Amino acid sequence: MNSAHRRHDISNFIWELLEPYLPGREGSWGGIAHDNRRFLNAVFWTLRTGAPWRDLPPDYGDWKNTHRRFCRWRDKGIWEALLEQLVDEPDFEWLMIDASHVKVHPHASGAKGGNQDMSYTKGGLNTKLHLAVDAHGMPVRVVVTQGTTADCTQAGRLIEGLTAEYLLADRGYDSDAILDQARKQGMTPVIPPKKNRKVQREYDKELYKLRHRIENAFLHLKRWRGIATRYAKNTASFLAAAHIRCLVLWLNIS
Repeated sequence: MNSAHRRHDISNFIWELLEPYLPGREGSWGGIAHDNRRFLNAVFWTLRTGAPWRDLPPDYGDWKNTHRRFCRWRDKGIWEALLEQLVDEPDFEWLMIDASHVKVHPHASGAKGGNQDMSYTKGGLNTKLHLAVDAHGMPVRVVVTQGTTADCTQAGRLIEGLTAEYLLADRGYDSDAILDQARKQGMTPVIPPKKNRKVQREYDKELYKLRHRIENAFLHLKRWRGIATRYAKNTASFLAAAHIRCLVLWLNIS
């Protein structure tokens, strides 16, 4: 009989989708990994609950080896590569971008060399997640910065190399540089003009109402406690956690 903490383990269907892309699979270069499924379940459990790695239930394996392996996959870009491989035909009729604050847990401060991509706001230390989603609100790109970084400064990174019919964003992204980049990439900007613009630009108000889908995407991302609050000292680890959460969202609709 399964323990309660294993109720969210990877299903056989999801495992069949993931297994062909994992390192250590039979037929790939290098040694054969016989516990990939258990390892993924362990990582997903840790990020979903927000628990320290040391609190990993023993039936998921040794916490030290699990954490080391998570870091190896992070450093090799495996988590991001898995996301890119399993993003299944995103709908780029619309591309939406936005950002959301993430509270930093006290245990996440004090990294060697100083805090990484976190800054003080009125509520304490904060990190910011910048996100690009497709027309259905499914994540296609994520960027991590310190909490006081202006949203508009990351727009170029979010949309670089992507093509859509329309780019939807709030008025915080109303800058000539962003508008020009969107048009060069073949996108029609649907961004309300700032009130201090001398010439107010027209935009599609009805289409703009669909921007709530990126707000919904942040809601889904933060259902995992390891995303709603930052526990990772290293930016690379928190970004990997965000990639993993995005990956799971795509797997759930496959």
